[in-house]
Amino acid sequence: MAKYWRLLAEYDAEATTYGACAGGGGSSPYTPDKSGRLIGLRTMVGDDAATSLVNHGNFKLTCSTFTPNVIEVGFQGTGLRTVPAFMQHPIDWAVDQPVQAGVPITIEARHLTADTPVTASVLIFGLFE
Repeated sequence: MAKYWRLLAEYDAEATTYGACAGGGGSSPYTPDKSGRLIGLRTMVGDDAATSLVNHGNFKLTCSTFTPNVIEVGFQGTGLRTVPAFMQHPIDWAVDQPVQAGVPITIEARHLTADTPVTASVLIFGLFE
């Protein structure tokens, strides 16, 4: 069976409570164009500025085809990113959930620490088959 990645959403807010992903890279909800299975998630924290500050956070994905209906995965920043910054590796999460074409997946995110994030840019990708 073919496997393929899709950008599900970008989180660029700075809240400690859940909010819908609305970044320019992709916003919630994500609606699959093919039926199949979501078998993996990848979270990636990017560098939007020389002084980006991102620590701990998590994504919450909600879909009527999931059992349970809500999946939560985390992301990990490196704190204050000054120039030159080192490359941060993505975090992969194994999941196994059915998806149906046209059935939306709501994607929300939040920061978990009391540190005020600055120029956050966190991507979440889905691996489908």
